[in-house]
Amino acid sequence: MSRTTASIRHTHRRISGRASRGFTLVELMVAITLGLFILIGLISLLVSNVVSRSELDKSSRQIESGRYAIQLLSEDLQNAGYVGASGSSTFAGVNPTACPAAIANLGYVPQTSPGTSTVPLPLYALTAVPTGCAGIINVQPNTAMLVVSRVNTNAVATTAKVSTETYLQVSSCATDTMPFAIGAGTATFPLTQKNCTTPEFLHKVVQHIYFVATCDVCSGAGTDTTPTLKMAEYVNGAMTITPLVEGIENLQFDYGVDMDGDGAPDCYISNPNAPSTTETAACPAATPAYDWTTSAANATTNWSNVMAVRVHVLARNTEASAGWVDAKKYDMGLAIGQVGPFSDTVKRHVYSAVVRLYNGSGQRE
Repeated sequence: MSRTTASIRHTHRRISGRASRGFTLVELMVAITLGLFILIGLISLLVSNVVSRSELDKSSRQIESGRYAIQLLSEDLQNAGYVGASGSSTFAGVNPTACPAAIANLGYVPQTSPGTSTVPLPLYALTAVPTGCAGIINVQPNTAMLVVSRVNTNAVATTAKVSTETYLQVSSCATDTMPFAIGAGTATFPLTQKNCTTPEFLHKVVQHIYFVATCDVCSGAGTDTTPTLKMAEYVNGAMTITPLVEGIENLQFDYGVDMDGDGAPDCYISNPNAPSTTETAACPAATPAYDWTTSAANATTNWSNVMAVRVHVLARNTEASAGWVDAKKYDMGLAIGQVGPFSDTVKRHVYSAVVRLYNGSGQRE
């Protein structure tokens, strides 16, 4: 065997022996350390993604809640004052009883010609929880409560009425002795259509009271602390409370008053019952001059002249956000101005909209 061959075999044995010994302790520790760094980076990235996704979900739910609350309120306000037929401006507006115990308290009082019939004001604000509204509890302090009166936009044949509901029937016949009739589904509705023969359709009477409660479930073992927009609705002769949107912390309204009778709001005020002199001083002059003096009659006139409403909704996340401090202020309109900072760990946002009351403004135009 040549020396060259022997040298090659010796070198091969040295390489094979070194390979069989594996990694040294130092090499192994370096590899583990590098692996830990990579693992920590991956875990940090995963945690960051989870936190970001959680915050995105919270914000998405808050945006959906705020916009949905504005949509619900806008749709109802647009139909405020609807009585099932045109010409309701010939009726006088009166303050209905919130949470009425009887049909007569709703404000619909028909008179035989030539008497003046009354219908409830399309909307008016409450300053306190009305009596007889047992379900309106845990009302959020310094938030608005609004009563909306109208009838359902879906017509019902006299043969399809429900005995427990309350209906309004408006005459289209020139020879009918009353302009409208109101009663429970068990009552007889005698009014007719324009041909003075066919029975006129009925419309279910609607009264809604909007308010913000400090809780979604406000009694029993399920009581929580989630502020919620709720609605008290006149159903089957009594008020039923329905939670509408969770996470609504504040609700305020500005009312656009038509001062010259053209159907357009000329001035926004926070309280038609007792207008602020600061607000009315900023209103344009009207001819003839508009009477803002505080009285029951003027309050009714002011509410009758409301042609638009600015709605302000403060929506909040239903869960806290770690590391967040709410140092913002939120503009809630004329009644209370800005609210905040809350200095907590909950994110908020104000949603606003201007809603026109078509049934009043349309007839004036």
